[in-house]
Amino acid sequence: MISASLPFRRVRVLLIVMSVAVLAMVVQLIRVQFGTYAPVFAMWVEAAQDTEDEINPDRGLIYDRDGDLLATNVPMYYLEIEVFQLTPASRKQIAAVLSQALVLPYEDLYKQLTLDWGSLGQYRIRLTREVAGEENWPITIDQVAADMLKSFLLDPEAPDLSGLKLVPAPRREYPANYLAGHVLGFVNQEGKGFFGIEGFYDDWLAGKSLTIERGYIPPEARLEPDPPAGVNLVLTIDLDIQQMLEEVLREAIESNEAESGQIIVMDPRNGEILGMAIQPGLNPNNYEPWLEERGVSTVDLEELEEEEEDEAVINPAVGGQFEPGSTFKVLTMAAALDSGVVEPDSEFIDTGQIEVGGIRIRNWNGGAWGPQTMQGCLEHSLNVCLAWLSSEKLGASTFYEYMTAFGIGRGTGIDVAGEVPGQLRTPRHPEWTEADLGTNSFGQGVSVTPVQLLASVGAVANHGTMMQPHIVRAVVGPEGAYWPKATVLGRPISPETADVLNEMLAESIAGETHLASVNGYRLAGKTGTAQIPTEKGYDDRWTIASFIGWGPVYDPQFIVLVRIDKPESSPWGSVVAAPVFREVVERLVTMLEIPPDHIRDQLVAEERGQS
Repeated sequence: MISASLPFRRVRVLLIVMSVAVLAMVVQLIRVQFGTYAPVFAMWVEAAQDTEDEINPDRGLIYDRDGDLLATNVPMYYLEIEVFQLTPASRKQIAAVLSQALVLPYEDLYKQLTLDWGSLGQYRIRLTREVAGEENWPITIDQVAADMLKSFLLDPEAPDLSGLKLVPAPRREYPANYLAGHVLGFVNQEGKGFFGIEGFYDDWLAGKSLTIERGYIPPEARLEPDPPAGVNLVLTIDLDIQQMLEEVLREAIESNEAESGQIIVMDPRNGEILGMAIQPGLNPNNYEPWLEERGVSTVDLEELEEEEEDEAVINPAVGGQFEPGSTFKVLTMAAALDSGVVEPDSEFIDTGQIEVGGIRIRNWNGGAWGPQTMQGCLEHSLNVCLAWLSSEKLGASTFYEYMTAFGIGRGTGIDVAGEVPGQLRTPRHPEWTEADLGTNSFGQGVSVTPVQLLASVGAVANHGTMMQPHIVRAVVGPEGAYWPKATVLGRPISPETADVLNEMLAESIAGETHLASVNGYRLAGKTGTAQIPTEKGYDDRWTIASFIGWGPVYDPQFIVLVRIDKPESSPWGSVVAAPVFREVVERLVTMLEIPPDHIRDQLVAEERGQS
């Protein structure tokens, strides 16, 4: 028979055990609060307090106009350490595993793991590596390495990696590598976009990050909300055209032994940039060497991006100023025709020189060309004739009024980071002299960017209407797609003036500038040979050879600017740049499916006959 007192004995034993446990807890609480290790435990409590973390959405993707991917994200991870989860064993194991797997110095890793971060108020650190012998960059690993480390963390038999955390850090990747590298810009390891599209649209692409409180105590763990995603961008760039331009430019620089160059193609009707090739090229997947070649530290990027005059790290198509030379004569002639001071057949007697503001201006070959019409002045690119137009026919007030209307001296507003406004001294400028009025007429003493010149001369191609150049065609976000409208920058000349000048420049290509002509297509354009200014005057050896042209003349669908810097083969734009223009147009008309003029005339005649 079981004694009735047995259950009571069990209850007493249980009460005694519970009392001992409660007493132990009280003792421990007193020890934590007032004992020798109270400061250590206080530090643990501080570490356990909620900390703020920033959650960033995936960066928006970038596509060309046909949907080809230009910029995407690939999974990468930062290596972070929860300082108070480290053990003596895990410090050594983490350093050993990472040193072998990532080929990094063991001593450097171990030093980071053994530093007294708690005394510095840091409880979660990000492991770094040395770059270029001086900078410490966060260590990032790809998905393969991350999977290996995750398997170690889950395997009880694997090395002790207590305290190691893998934090997602998507890396920007550019599938086309060098293609359109300057147009796109790049994203640094911290996820910030610099230059090009990445810099200009950084806030849009990055989306809106969220700041959350992250607790270290498991019961207080929260579900992470999804931050608003960045938008996707569809560019006006055609990747096929871009590739063609870069191939042609690379061959042109090699064959002419030139230093650098650009080729830009724009639709003058709406300002869409179809291609923008720049050499030397930039691979945004590996931008550090490109910066190092220019003596630029990655830590200086934000400061340099804000310095508009620094041309070392920006897209030279929007930030590289140059004196345009004879291509600028298109704008001077446009002003003279539009103001009514001359007609295409107005006569000028070229004596080979003219004095403006106390300086003598001569033609490019030093010769006198005798009686010339305005057509002849353009076709033979006569400096004396254009200086006569600006100084004696237009005058300073009218000349600079037209140049300002063409946007010279101010930015176009193109959606690419790093644009500079160029330089145009007017009579209001303290350093302006009357001599500027003469030299400016043929593109000397005035600075423009390639895109600025393209937009200004594009007004002549587009019947007098100047369109804003732009590179984003559509913005695609969570709420749908937005298609930016083409923006008119101004109407500096009348449609009638533009059409007359189109015909004059078409005659120029058919005559003096025949190296730019393309069989089957009537084109218009102008060569340029510009001297390069230095602190001691103009360089006697080097020039910038350029050509700007458009077509077909009856309905211009493209305008092309070719710029070749410091060619060894010849200094002249007619010899160096005009053939490059022709090669580009020969391919471009096929890619844009523009029929030859005689086919187009047949189609128009047939349509009229049917109607």
